Amino acid sequence: MDPREDRAVRRALVPTIALCLAGGLVVGLAACTTSPDSHVQEASTGSLQVRDLDERTVALPATDPARLALAASQLAFERAPLLIVASLGDDAAAPVLTAVATALHAPVLLADGPDDRAVRSEAERLGALAAVVVEQAPVATDDVEPSAADGAARAAGLRVVRLDPDAVVADGAVDGASTGAPGGVALDRRSLEDLRDELGQDMPAPEPTLMTEVLALVDPKPGQEAALATLRAAGAVTDDVPGGDPGASGDAVQTLADAQALTVIGVGPGFADAPTFAWQVAAAVRGQLLPTGSQRVLPARFDAVTARVSDQPERILAATDDDTDPDSGDGPRVPTLVLRASVRQWTAGANGTYLRAESLDALTPLVDAARRGGRYVVLELEGGSVTLVDQVRALEPLLARGGVGVLVHPEQRRSGAGRVRGGAVEVGELQAVVDYLAELVTQKSLPQTLLAVRSLDSAVDGVAGLTTRPQVALVDAATLDGDR
Repeated sequence: MDPREDRAVRRALVPTIALCLAGGLVVGLAACTTSPDSHVQEASTGSLQVRDLDERTVALPATDPARLALAASQLAFERAPLLIVASLGDDAAAPVLTAVATALHAPVLLADGPDDRAVRSEAERLGALAAVVVEQAPVATDDVEPSAADGAARAAGLRVVRLDPDAVVADGAVDGASTGAPGGVALDRRSLEDLRDELGQDMPAPEPTLMTEVLALVDPKPGQEAALATLRAAGAVTDDVPGGDPGASGDAVQTLADAQALTVIGVGPGFADAPTFAWQVAAAVRGQLLPTGSQRVLPARFDAVTARVSDQPERILAATDDDTDPDSGDGPRVPTLVLRASVRQWTAGANGTYLRAESLDALTPLVDAARRGGRYVVLELEGGSVTLVDQVRALEPLLARGGVGVLVHPEQRRSGAGRVRGGAVEVGELQAVVDYLAELVTQKSLPQTLLAVRSLDSAVDGVAGLTTRPQVALVDAATLDGDR
């Protein structure tokens, strides 16, 4: 069943699914019941409305803190009677925004001046009536200029209530502190009660209906505090993924596989490529890991052994075992089986290709045995008078399993199939292989795959014009030269 269609079923059958962060790992998803037919989840008062996200993945890659905070508010909230506003660059306010926002269930905006039009337009869109301005109390003088946050909130026509950052304390440091937020800080219970009394009817419901089954992955950068506070206030759970590639970490892959979130948000510049992020999430949700311990082929040091289909699986697997330190050298040691899937012939043969291709039935037992034994598999395709991509495409049932790459030989290419001269290929012929593999990996939600090319620099004319794809790790075949 499609995850979007499954949303209604999950909410109808399972009113509450637990989600928490334990040591930074997501172990479930907190869900509150809601109408599956509604695209806006409403609080009991009807005044606070968070969005029911239909997208599987959403990227928020902005690096400007104010723009990022605005984008998070627009993504997460449909209506909000209350805003949290802080001045852009206020170092005292930034660390406490999550505690305030989650306690009050309100989005956070950053003002870069007293006449910030973004704050005004967002307040109007949300139907906001009041703002909690988080800032240290100014010194009492007659000529105090209003802060950017205070001025922007008043310019937006909002009733302003001030909150000193000192009202946020270390979680558990004071009896009666409100529920702690990520980061180990909490809003003092008395301060929270005072805020609620002062805000009165402008306060959201004490227990509003929030977003469900939403996980926000964070490529941590300075200035993200407001945006993350907004997402957490709306119900999302956050998890750090430095660099913005969840497939590069086995822990991040496990988090996504365990969570099975219906929507995954990427916060930070590492998630700027939306199609790549969508593939990364889909692959991680499936949970398949490569022998590298992640979903990335590199970095790794390949201990490769070449075999033929006539070899006994037990002998082949034994040959890939050694006592090498698995973490020594440039990346983890990866025992690798290079299995010849096509062999050159000196005569054209019945099909005129100068190749003898092994059948899928003959290759499959060895491929399966190697994968079960924790080996990476590389299917070697010696060259003939057929295009490289046609050779690779014939192996799709095996490549679609994941953990199986290919090794091609452009230096062995014969004339034919559009090639006048043998001994090399045009870059377009290799590009077709890269593009085909990238599409296959994306469609099947697979980990990154390996494309090894013999004589990459000398046997591919115009190789400098090759466009790489994140789904395909392209290396010179010398990387695989182990016991060959």
